[in-house]
Amino acid sequence: MRLVVAGTLVLALSFGSAALATEVRWTSTKQPAEVLGMPAGEEEADDVLRLTCLKAGAVQIGLGGYNSLGKGKSEPLSVTLASGTQSVTLNGKSVRSKNFEMTGAFELRADLAPGETKSLIGVLTAGQPIRVSGALKEKWSVKGLKPIVERFSAACLKN
Repeated sequence: MRLVVAGTLVLALSFGSAALATEVRWTSTKQPAEVLGMPAGEEEADDVLRLTCLKAGAVQIGLGGYNSLGKGKSEPLSVTLASGTQSVTLNGKSVRSKNFEMTGAFELRADLAPGETKSLIGVLTAGQPIRVSGALKEKWSVKGLKPIVERFSAACLKN
């Protein structure tokens, strides 16, 4: 009996660890220039990450679509993204996500000035899964993300 319980526990823990990695489908739009990351296979989900080009290379970040990211009442949040040896800490406010009516979730929202985007772009183009820590703990896949971010970054600087 103990072996069955131990085997079940090991099996459950191994699946639990794998479940922490989120497969993300990365896309982009041209008008407005955006990078969008949505959990793969979900139709009515919020983006896990949204970058929107503002003016002259400034970028608005929407990181979320999670119930754990505050209460949507502008309270301060901090999330760190890391990939390979690159990392960036994003400080923003908890707001309702873009798809709040469907999901009831919140996101970290922050605006970065043109000179403040280098570390973020470095993380997003490092080529290894993105580890998310701080107010949110997750891991995102990055398949196809690097060329999307490079095109976005170049287009946003011209904006």
